[in-house]
Amino acid sequence: MGIIGKVIGAVFILLIIWGGYIAYALNNASPQVSVAWGTVSEKTTEIKVNTNLQRPLLTPLDVEDLRFLFMDEQVGRLAELDYSPFDTKIKASLELDNEKVVDALLKYFENGERGNFTVVAKPKVLFLSGEFNVSKEIDEKVLEKIHLTAQSQNIAGLSIIKTPELKDTVVRYLGREGNKAVFMTDLVLYNPNPYPLPILKTNYKVWVNGPKLGEGESLKTTVIPAGGTVKLPVKTYVLVSNIPKAWEMHVRNNETSIVRAEVFLRLQISVPGFSGTKDVTLKTIDQTVKTDIMGEINRALSEV
Repeated sequence: MGIIGKVIGAVFILLIIWGGYIAYALNNASPQVSVAWGTVSEKTTEIKVNTNLQRPLLTPLDVEDLRFLFMDEQVGRLAELDYSPFDTKIKASLELDNEKVVDALLKYFENGERGNFTVVAKPKVLFLSGEFNVSKEIDEKVLEKIHLTAQSQNIAGLSIIKTPELKDTVVRYLGREGNKAVFMTDLVLYNPNPYPLPILKTNYKVWVNGPKLGEGESLKTTVIPAGGTVKLPVKTYVLVSNIPKAWEMHVRNNETSIVRAEVFLRLQISVPGFSGTKDVTLKTIDQTVKTDIMGEINRALSEV
């Protein structure tokens, strides 16, 4: 065998050993992955990903493209990758487009709360590259989980009459009108009084961390029979342009938001001592909403 043949043979053996090491390293790496919030603004949300492979891969690696799609909308991408063949740690930065996320979520509602989340990746190892994608079907029924209730209470100055009891709320998505997402909220109201209770108007407003996020108004007048229950439709408008700002404040405040909601009724009352209309507050909500999105993701990653 000539010198060239010996060199080629040696290189071939080294490639086999190197490939075997990479396969061994990947198979026994038991990578530790954690995520954390990065820079969050009204426009974008950064998520920092830290991975510890336990063993260096000893091979050049690059990611030419990495995108996240929800409802066929590109909602995020890989913004930065810090990788060294001789290091066990990989750092990455993912960037989400807040407006695109909201648009995709509304499409999800429009599709009956069913859709797909897809990751499209194009890694490159040495001179080899290829694109692949992984999809997961999402069918989380978000709107079905919204249920508000309010106990009946005496109306100030009219002790012989009570406000209706809010037994439940049923929410469904209708579509989008310009900068507003439109929902229909059915208020299930019970009349505890021994006489019918006409409702001329119902409206409510919702604020999150200060800015107003939505408001609604009933489409018709209704009469709740004595001891009876009705379902009153209220058309709700959510200000889409205010959602990214509310999200930014939520994340910046350690995933904590202050939600305020007020539900008002205009009643037609005719009882001894009073005849006319009366505006009453059915429910006032001042609630601190706290999430642990990063904590839940990290706990899920630790179980993989």
